[in-house]
Amino acid sequence: MGDNSLYMNIYSSLLSDIKKGKYSENSSLPSERELCLLYHVSRSTIRQALIMLQNSGYIYKVQGRGTFVKPQVFEQPLYKFYSFTEELKRSNIYIDNSVVSYEVIALDEYLASTLNREKGELFHKITRLRSAKDSSLMIEITYLPKSRFYRISTDILEKDSLYNYLATTYSLKMDKAMETFRPVIPTSCQCHLLGITPKIPCTLLERFSYEEGILVEYTYSIVRGDKYVFRVDLTND
Repeated sequence: MGDNSLYMNIYSSLLSDIKKGKYSENSSLPSERELCLLYHVSRSTIRQALIMLQNSGYIYKVQGRGTFVKPQVFEQPLYKFYSFTEELKRSNIYIDNSVVSYEVIALDEYLASTLNREKGELFHKITRLRSAKDSSLMIEITYLPKSRFYRISTDILEKDSLYNYLATTYSLKMDKAMETFRPVIPTSCQCHLLGITPKIPCTLLERFSYEEGILVEYTYSIVRGDKYVFRVDLTND
């Protein structure tokens, strides 16, 4: 068997182990010497496989310490209306939703002004922690007008996409959304929920969604900057 076939086989084997979770994020791979003994090949062949893994974004090296599994970063293209759940499903990644709190609130002056609704109007407020592959991604706080959605099943929201639930249960057809992004330092409470330190940068994402010109959803999310990136594709027409 040629060297090319050897290092490609080792690359595929190590990649499979990483994807299966044998080597977790930020954990070290066996040393080059250990890999040589494991696969019965030369060090140069092992290095070729490791270089390929590094160039593919699966591992990183620390001088004097070894080779480590690179944490996965999820990417969200921004060119159309999207659902985190549905977008990740396309990559065979499934989101875990945990409802942290749920209540019906009367809009205070600040929220009424932000949403351009009447002060005192009743809204559902849902706070969810969203995770994927055993790693937290974001805290999501959603406000939904009770006049449009009389009852919200939090049990279903732990299993299903919010948008899919609203479309199925209430025939919701959102036709417009506006989003803003800005960097933030997470609060101590947010750090606790996300399982991070204040040194991890986050993005505050706000979304206003409309149905026939009427606001039907306001969500703001604290998104881990080390786990999620947003991509905009630009063209020069």
